[in-house]
Amino acid sequence: MDWVPSGIYGGFYYAQQSGFYAREGLDVEILAGNGSNATMDGMLRGDTEFGFVTCWAAAIGISKGRPVVSVATYTGENGYSFFTAKSANAQSLKDLLGKTIVVTPSGFDTQLFPAVFVSNGLPADSLKSINVDPTQKIPTYARGQADVVVSNLAYADPLIQEQRPSNYIQWSKVGFVLPDYCVATTRERVEKDPQLVERFLRATYAGTAEAARKPQAAADATLKNNPLLKRDVTMRQWELMSTLFYTEDTKSCPHGWHSPKDWTQALSTLRKFGGLEGPIDDHNKFYTNRFFRCDKG
Repeated sequence: MDWVPSGIYGGFYYAQQSGFYAREGLDVEILAGNGSNATMDGMLRGDTEFGFVTCWAAAIGISKGRPVVSVATYTGENGYSFFTAKSANAQSLKDLLGKTIVVTPSGFDTQLFPAVFVSNGLPADSLKSINVDPTQKIPTYARGQADVVVSNLAYADPLIQEQRPSNYIQWSKVGFVLPDYCVATTRERVEKDPQLVERFLRATYAGTAEAARKPQAAADATLKNNPLLKRDVTMRQWELMSTLFYTEDTKSCPHGWHSPKDWTQALSTLRKFGGLEGPIDDHNKFYTNRFFRCDKG
C-alpha cells in the first residue's frame, strides 16, 4: 500500500480474506507503506510485485525515469479535499483566501493544491502554509492550529470529524480533474508475466466490487489484519472510498479502466504544477488499458 493500514484498503483485505486471490492461485501479503515513492522503489527493488499508489506520484515518477506503469485506476475521482471547521462556514474556494493551511513540505498534495485555486481563477498563493511532519497534519489541524488541512476524503474525513467537526471542499467538485489512486507494477513484469498481472487484477477488482456491496464485511476483513483500528472509522473510510471509483468519463466502463480524457487533463496539470518532466502526448508511457477494455478507447 502507499500508507499505514486503514479502511481505504478494504477491497484488498476483503479480496485476501474472502479467497479471491486464492482462487487465482495467488498467496497475497498486504504490506503497509511509507508514501507512493517508497512503494514504487520497493517494486523496483523486487521487494513487492504490485503497489497501490497515487496516480499522480506514479506519473511524475515515470516521467523522471522510474520504469513502472499503472495497470489499473482504482479511484478515478480525486478524493483530495480542503477541510475547514464547520464554524468557519466555508462554502467555496473564495472563502479560504488568506487562511492558514497545514502541509507537509514534500507532499504531492502540497505541490498540487495551488493548482486547484489557479484552475478556478484564484491566486496560487491563496493560503498561508504551516509546515509539519506528515503524521502531524491532521493532529495540528484538529488542535485548531491551522484553518485548513488537505487530505484524502475517504481516509481523513472519519478521523477529522471525531476531533474537529468540519466541512470539506473536494477538489473534483470544483472542476479539478486528476485520477486519484492506481495499481502499479514494473514495466518488466507486464512484459514478462502479463498473466500474473491479469490474475492479480481480476481477483482485486472482483473482491473490491463485492466489498463495496458489503462494507461491514470489508471492515471485518481489514480489522482481522489490523485489529487496533476502530471499526466505525474503518467502515466509514471504505464506504467513502467506494464512492470515488468512477468519474463522469469512466462510469460506463469497467472499474480499473484509465480514461484518456481524464489523464490528458491530469498530465497537463502535473507538468505545470507537479514537476512532471518531458512530453505527455504518449499516454502509454504512464498507463496501460491492456487489462481493462472499454469501447471509448
